[in-house]
Order: sequence, then C-alpha cells, then structure tokens
Amino acid sequence: MSLNAAQQAAVEAEDGPQLILAGAGSGKTRTVVHRIGHLIANKGYAPHRILAVTFTNKAAKELQSRLSELIGDGGGGVISGTFHSISLRFLRSYADVLGYPKSFQVIDSDDQKTLVKRILKSRNIPSDRLHPSFLASWIEQQKNAGYLPEQAESMAWSGLDLKDLYIAYQDELKQLERMDFSDLILNCVRLLRDFPSVATAMFTRFDHILVDEYQDTNPVQHEWLCLLAAEHQNITVVGDDDQSIYGWRGADVRHILDFEKGWQNAQVHRLEENYRSTEAILKLANAIIVTNEDRHLKALRATRDAGLKPEFHVCVDEYAEARHMANLFNERYSTVAWSKMAVLYRSNRQSLAIEQVFREEDIPYRIIGGLSFFARMEIKDAIAFWALLNGCGDGMHVLRICNKPKRGIGAKGQETIAALLSSSGLRAADWVDAMLQATTLPAPMKKLLPLLQTIKTMQADIEDLPDRGLMRLLESIGYLDSLNALGEIESASRIENIKTLQNYIEFSLASGITPIEFMDRAALMVSGEEDNDDEDAVNLMSLHRAKGLEFDTVVLAGVEDGMLPHQRALDEGEVGIAEERRLLYVGVTRAENILHLTSARLRRMFGDMTYPMPSRFIADLDDDVLSKSEAVKQPSMFTQAQASSAQGIAVGVYVNHPSFGDGLIVDLEGEGDAVRVAIEFDAVGLKRLMLKYAALSVL
Repeated sequence: MSLNAAQQAAVEAEDGPQLILAGAGSGKTRTVVHRIGHLIANKGYAPHRILAVTFTNKAAKELQSRLSELIGDGGGGVISGTFHSISLRFLRSYADVLGYPKSFQVIDSDDQKTLVKRILKSRNIPSDRLHPSFLASWIEQQKNAGYLPEQAESMAWSGLDLKDLYIAYQDELKQLERMDFSDLILNCVRLLRDFPSVATAMFTRFDHILVDEYQDTNPVQHEWLCLLAAEHQNITVVGDDDQSIYGWRGADVRHILDFEKGWQNAQVHRLEENYRSTEAILKLANAIIVTNEDRHLKALRATRDAGLKPEFHVCVDEYAEARHMANLFNERYSTVAWSKMAVLYRSNRQSLAIEQVFREEDIPYRIIGGLSFFARMEIKDAIAFWALLNGCGDGMHVLRICNKPKRGIGAKGQETIAALLSSSGLRAADWVDAMLQATTLPAPMKKLLPLLQTIKTMQADIEDLPDRGLMRLLESIGYLDSLNALGEIESASRIENIKTLQNYIEFSLASGITPIEFMDRAALMVSGEEDNDDEDAVNLMSLHRAKGLEFDTVVLAGVEDGMLPHQRALDEGEVGIAEERRLLYVGVTRAENILHLTSARLRRMFGDMTYPMPSRFIADLDDDVLSKSEAVKQPSMFTQAQASSAQGIAVGVYVNHPSFGDGLIVDLEGEGDAVRVAIEFDAVGLKRLMLKYAALSVL
C-alpha cells in the first residue's frame, strides 16, 4: 500500500522537531518506518545514528521487523528499543560515573517488594501502618517525576516520612549493586544533567531521534528525550493526545499538547485517515472524543464502507451482560475466528461473570495480562541458581535460593545470611568464595555450604554446556525433585517451563550474548508481553491493555457511571473524566466491523449490589451514531423470563413483600403458574420466590 498525502508529508519532512498526530488506525508505524527509510536513503544519515524509541518490547520488535522488511539487513543497523532498554545500554557504558559497577543488575518487581518489606521490617513498621506496595508506588512516582531521594518532598504518612524510607531503599539498592526499572531512566537523566563530558558522548551518538506513543511519556521520560535531542533538535514524536490514557501512572498529556511551545519551528502533521474500522464505528468514536475540550483538533476519516451501526445494550445484570456477549460471539464465529473477538472492560474483576458464562457456553477464552513467564516462581528460582553459577548473581539471588530446596534455613537464618553478606562488602561471587574458605560460620551458613560447594565445583565445567549448567545444577541439588511436592500436574507444568527457559538460554548464548546480557533480557521482559498469539480464543482484557490492538468484533463491558467513567475519575473532576472519555475512545477504535457496548442495571461489586446508571458518555450521543436498546429479556442466572403484565410485575419494578419488605425485581423466569421472580430486597438481599405465592404489591 502506498503512502497517503499526509503520511508522505510526514515521511519527507525536513530536519528539526516534527509532531506527527497519528489517529487510531492511521498507519503510524508505517509512517515512522518510512521516515527512517527516507532519512537513510534520501538524506544520507547512517542507520546506526538513528534512534527509534518505543514503550514496549512488543512494539520494538514490530518496528524492527518492519525496518527489516523495508531496509533489509535486519533493519540496517538502526538502534531501536524501549526507554528502559536504551537506558540500560547507556548505563552499561557509564554506570561507574554514578558509583555503580557496569555489571549492575536490574531488580524485578517481586524482588523489589521483598526489599521494601525487609526495609520496613528492619524498622519495625507493620504493613497495617505502611503497606509495602504503597511505599514502592510512591517511590516510583518520585522517580517518574525525576526526583532523586534527596530531591523528593517530605511526605508524611502514618507519622512516617516517606522521603527517609526512599533514601534507605535507594541506599540498599546501591549496596546490592542493583537498579530498579525507574532508575534506568532517571540515572540516564542524571548523566545528561550533571556530567557534561558523558552527556556529550551520549547525545552526539545520534543524529535523529524518533519516539512512538509520545502522549504516554512521564516527566522523566520527557526530560530524557529533551536532553538527548537538545543539541541537534532532530526529534520526531508520534502520538495521539486522544489516546492518552495512562495519567494514573504518571503520563502527562501536556507533553504532546505543548510540543510546539517547547520546540521552536516544530512542524505538525495530522494522520486522520483510518484503515481499520468501518465508517459507522468511526462516527461513534469522533462523537465521543469531540466533547473533550483540551485536545488537538482532528477527526478520523473512514477509508472503508459504512458498516453496521454500533449498539448499546442495557442488561439485567452482569450475567445477562455476559450472555449477550456469548450470543454475539457464537453468531460471529461462523464468519471470523474466536481470536478476532474481544471483551474489553475497565476493571479486571469484571471478567468473573464473563468467564463463568463462557465456560457454560463452551466459548474458548484467554485473559490477556496474566503472569509473565519470567515472573513465575520456578523461573525466578532457576535464574537465581544460574546467575550464581555463572558469576553474575547477587545478594538477592542468594537469599532467594538459600532455602530451596528446603534445608532448614528459616526467616531468622535468612536474616543472618543477609547480614553476613551485607557486612562483608563483597560481591556475591567473591562472598561465596570467602564463605567456602571460612573456618567458623554460624549455623545457617553451614546449612548453605553444600549448595555453594556444588556451585563452585560445577563452575569448572559449564563452558562446555550449551545451557551453561542450568539443568545439571537443578538436577544435582534436587530442585526438580522438590517440585514434585506440588502435585503431578503442576510439577509437570513447572518443569516444562524450566525446560523452555533452558532452550531460551541455549538459543540466546548461541547468538553470542553473555550471561549478564541474558540477565538484562530477562529483567526487561515486561509482564503480559509473552501471551500466545496463536491460540484461537476470545480475548478478555482491560481497556488499558487493549491499546494498540485491533479485533473484528468488540464488546465494551460495563459502560456505566462508576465504572466508565470510573468513580475515582468522577471524584477527580473534569481532568479525570476527560481521560476516561479517551479510554472509551480507545476501546471503540479497537473494533474493525462489529461493536457493542453494554451496561447492567444491577452489578455485584465486592459482595454488594449496586444499581449503576448508563455512562454519561452514552447520554451525550445521538441515535444516528449509536443504536440503544434494553436487553431486559436476556436471562441473568436463570432462563428466559416472562413478565406478568396483569399483575404489573416486571423487571425493574419496585415491590413490597409482607416479610422481606421493599425490593427491586431483577429477573423473572417461567410461564403461567410456574413464574419465579428474583428480587433484590433492601433489607435481606437477593431472594427467589414463586410469584404465585409471593403476595407482592407493586409500589
């Protein structure tokens, strides 16, 4: 497919700052790839002096694949990757300037939580006073805003100053010779801010910088880009303020809205032709987003036929909502594969009823965003053993495996080992040697020595093993046997995962990377990016998770006030509501051909019954862009219901019962004398009664 006029103009734009406003489905990746090709073929820039930055490993892989198709030679040497991976590459060269060894390790989220818990425990701070997750989140917010520990504002919480704990956490990290994910970017910014000679070496490395999803940048990522491009100002940013949906994790939509203010002589290109969705779906999307006031003016234009008008259905409850989806998907399955259909929701807890109904209906489904392969217990254990065997382990690895398989080292023993390691001032590999040569050791260390001795003995032979000793070590220490205690099915699954890891290690090492580079790859694997795209199943995922994806048939579930927009956004006011409207816009523009929006009159949340109203975003829409209907005849937990009009009994009617008091009819089933009614009573909750004997009176 050739480029359209707007894409061509963006591709051939001159040097200097360029803003490409790329609407949903407008071919932004294609435009970026062709601009890189243009810079190389027509402007004479060397491929290795062009930097392309993405947010996810998946996006980086797709960009590299497209570059390879266009340029050949594996992308021609263009440097591409995520903010984190590019930062890690810089830090491997310059970490020593900041007082870290160049061989520092990246701490993952699980180990980070363990470290935070240890810091709080050492200060006798219970979790009901300060939860570890809250502290870790607050520290991440400070780093995303660009604040080092000493720069953070004092934050009082339950009589504690979180700034002091941030300082302690960072000191512990540095002692362990580790950085967390936020450190990777913040420490690069420190190099660019505070070390002129290093900064010069960094920003003169590239002649052109291109960044995708610019609307999702947080302050420290934005500063990273500005500092890196400040000298040559050849920066091309691609994004869409209408798809800025990550404010809750620090993204600032002002970066893309104010781009022209920050970069003089910036050119703006608008990609508005949509190649994904039907005209009817795009009419709805435009009608939703136009209500937001603070945005770049643009509107998606269809390149496809009109298609079917999107539908909005109000269902009795979440089970009726799920059955509506099941009916739609069963009908669509005659035309498209299950994998081309998706349910998108605001909160992961909405999946419960959907899963129950889909299992009843034998509809295959998969939940996107589950546990990452590299976050699984057995994989983290295996990598810890392997890292120590290959001389690139650290204290966190030692503590993780010191009692695996169980060797009688409890929590107190682990504290003793941690104190020994910390007080030694040695790196883990040197500490292992020191412990093996020590003449007197505390009891916990004596229990650990056989494992350390096995590791030391095996190190002489690992060079000749394709997996550098992974499987041999796990077998010799009894780790694989210990998994059998989990039961036949689970142990087989976990051992199969370890074999998959073994294959990945062998493949990676055969390609020429070192063990420490492999550890970098493992650490940068983001949760949920290893989903099996080949599975033919309906996709269930959050709206945030769906960004960048597309499906033939989409259902947006729970489009109601309190859910979408979320109650937190309603409490925040217009800024929060505007982001929720963008979230709905993102969901709508995932659909290619069929789009349904659903809500429920009754929804069970955290054990309580709620009676939500349809989303205020729906109320603003005209019937010519959205077909609205009441799906009241969809059964909830029962079969098809028949209302008894002679008695005035119907779903949605308030009634009184002599014993249970007032309540709302939420469902009916059966016919004639066998009609049964489900009522949510104010005082006693949900009751199911035979209508003939219920003695109800309509209020």
